[in-house]
Amino acid sequence: MVEHSEPEIRQVKAEIQSNVENSKKDSKRKAEEQGKSGKEAGTQYTEVPLEEFCVSCLNMPEEQRKSMILEIQQIAERILKAHGVIKEPEDILKGEWFLKLQKPEFEKKLVLAKTGEEVFIGFYTYMEEAPVPDPNFVLLSQYGLWYPQRIEEKFEETVASFFTGAYGDYDFLNVVPENVEKFQTFQREFVKTLGDQGWDGSDVEVVDKIMPKD
Repeated sequence: MVEHSEPEIRQVKAEIQSNVENSKKDSKRKAEEQGKSGKEAGTQYTEVPLEEFCVSCLNMPEEQRKSMILEIQQIAERILKAHGVIKEPEDILKGEWFLKLQKPEFEKKLVLAKTGEEVFIGFYTYMEEAPVPDPNFVLLSQYGLWYPQRIEEKFEETVASFFTGAYGDYDFLNVVPENVEKFQTFQREFVKTLGDQGWDGSDVEVVDKIMPKD
């Protein structure tokens, strides 16, 4: 593992925060655009109360829990464990964490991060040190479960869910059903890629790592 000074850690966190702020602005704009097109096409948005949408499953038997969580969360937890970021599933709730990985034969870097209630899992290329998602999956973290929010790619973004009103208003979550289906399909393909490439293996270099804290 690479040791980092406080300034370096602050720089990594600033990079995450910059990504988050830009993603939120883009997502709000895309959600508004997709909301308009959805209404024009007759697509209905489903409002789901948060208490019905989120169920804690951290204490369930492993096999039962696996049947409930997304494949991308399963492999992310496996990778996080392999590189020492977490030991148990409940560790994913211990504040913010960050993991950037590199394989010798790959130009892209794999980034797994949690900031606030958002989880980011994706490949990034770096153009003049600016991170470009290729692709990046953004999920909402609630009580140990991760839910689809959006897929960020180089030149487009697919919004699967968003909150009504200002960001942080958790009364109701608006879901775009057809985009949730796209998210589900794409994340399964992405998970297969991660598994085939062996990102939990010993040949993977840990570029940056910030451990979660209670």
